[in-house]
Formats: sequence, C-alpha cells, structure tokens
Amino acid sequence: MALDPLNIGRYRVLRPLGQGAMGVVYLAEDPLLKRNLAIKVVKAVGEARDIALDRFRREAEISAKLNHPNVVTIYDVGEEPGIGPFLAMEFVEGASLARLIKEKTPGLETSFLILVQAMRALRAAHRCAIVHRDVKPENILVGDESRVKLMDFGIARTISSAITSSGEFLGSPAYSAPELLKGGEPTTSSDRFAFAATAFELLTGKLPHPGPTVAAVITHVLHDTPAIPPDMGPEVAGIFLKPWPWTRTTGTPTSWSSWGPDQHLAHAAPCAGQGDGAVRQDTQTQDILPRRPVPCPRAPRGRKPGPTPARPSTWNAWTP
Repeated sequence: MALDPLNIGRYRVLRPLGQGAMGVVYLAEDPLLKRNLAIKVVKAVGEARDIALDRFRREAEISAKLNHPNVVTIYDVGEEPGIGPFLAMEFVEGASLARLIKEKTPGLETSFLILVQAMRALRAAHRCAIVHRDVKPENILVGDESRVKLMDFGIARTISSAITSSGEFLGSPAYSAPELLKGGEPTTSSDRFAFAATAFELLTGKLPHPGPTVAAVITHVLHDTPAIPPDMGPEVAGIFLKPWPWTRTTGTPTSWSSWGPDQHLAHAAPCAGQGDGAVRQDTQTQDILPRRPVPCPRAPRGRKPGPTPARPSTWNAWTP
C-alpha cells in the first residue's frame, strides 16, 4: 500500500480526508499563510492526467471568477512529480450533503437553509454564463452552522465554450434532465433540474427517480413523474408535482428543468411547520439568510383571493 506523501507542492500533508477510485483528498497546511486547506489529488497518467489537470485549472478559473461565499474557494492548482495533478482548495469543516442525507435527513428548516444557499451559488454561476453540469448532494458541502459551499466545477462549461468533446455525457443519471439523457447539451435549465432532484432527496431521503439499475433510473427520468413518498406533506408534495403536467400526446411528463427555486422555496420555507402562516425569525436564520423572510401568502380579510398566478409547465423554466 502506497504511503501518503509528506508534501504536495509547498503544502505539508497532515492526513487523508477521503479516497475514491481516481484519487485522494488530503488535509494539508500552507506553511506560508498558516492556514489549513484541502488538496485533491488525481492518480492518472497520459491523457487522463491531461484531462484532470485541465479540469482542475477550469475549476480554479471559475472559483476566481465567481468569488461567491457559497462556492468553494480554490487557492492553487498544479502537478506534483510522482503524485499527479492537484487542486488546493478551501477546507470546509463539515460533511457533504450526501453524507448528511445518508446518516439522517436534516430537519425541514435546516433543509431549506441549505437549499437556499446552494441555490444562490448556482444562480451566481448562471449569471456568469457558467453551467455546473454535476449538481448533486455529493458536490454540496455543509459546514458549521449549516453554511453551504457548492464545489466541483471541474466539468463546468461556459455557454459559449466547452472543454469536453461534443456528445460526451458527464454527470449523474439520477440528477440528469431528460434532455441530457437524450443527448442534448447541458444548460442552466439542466442544472436547475439537478438542483430540484437534490432538493427532493434532501427533503425525503429518497431519489425522485428510483431504480435498481442505471437503465431503470434513466427510464424513470424519461417517462415517470417523481415518486412522491406517502408521508410527504401536501404542501411540499405540491412543490414537486405542480410543475409536472402530464403530456397525454406523448405519454411522458415534461422536464423539471423549469423548476423555479426562488419562486417555490422562498415561499415554502417560511411556511414549513407553521400552519398559522407566521414567520419565525431567529439569530441563525437571519445570519445565514439576511434577506427578509417572505410570509406565507394569505388573502386580506374581507377580500377574496385573486386568481392563482400561472405556474411554469416544466422545471426547466425555473429561475434560481
């Protein structure tokens, strides 16, 4: 078994944080700036090494361009002889959203705090014409006080350019929009679909499109509506079902890519667990969500409620 390196670049390795099939993430110390950071190393040679280095550089460029509090900050990128390409980034004391979901689904209020922050990071990327392409719980870090960081922009692309070959599928099928599974180009709409699928999993602990195999998951995404758990409350279930009108002519539902997190989550979050429509404000909520809470919609006394605004027909029309 190979020993962990003592140094990567100028950084002193403290201990491994995690390991995957293609690489390792280490906790390290920057002796110059006296701070801890995480270093992702990819074990690859030849063309795979070049691709990994390109993606690391891409992620560093995007981090510098966004400079957003809910996006992981990249400090350095390079290649260490005998080790491979590496990416030095902000160390977040916490866990991935995927791990939190696996261990125990967070409470409803905490879940909405997490989703709103992730939504803001994704919105910032889209405003810079950047498509993430792989939004999922594994790429959302949740730190102290439920502070969220969106990470892994390595396969991201701008709307005007790409570093991947045309037609190459990148991403995770369970979070991929139908248009991607049919060979379409990734867009901000497909990112919104992935965000919606992530929101569903966070709130239910289950995938919206389950299946025992990858093929079964893909079939469910293409032909079925989300699998709403029987214990899901009607208010939350309505968020996920109303953007899914059934198209009788084709027998398939339209895409979640028109889902609009700002429209749905901003109104649903204050209503969570509060039947009287009140909005509870506390120090933690005000610190993480500085915007004024949006009260649950309620008709004024003595006046009939106006017509319900038209809802988007697909999740792709959502505007985070």
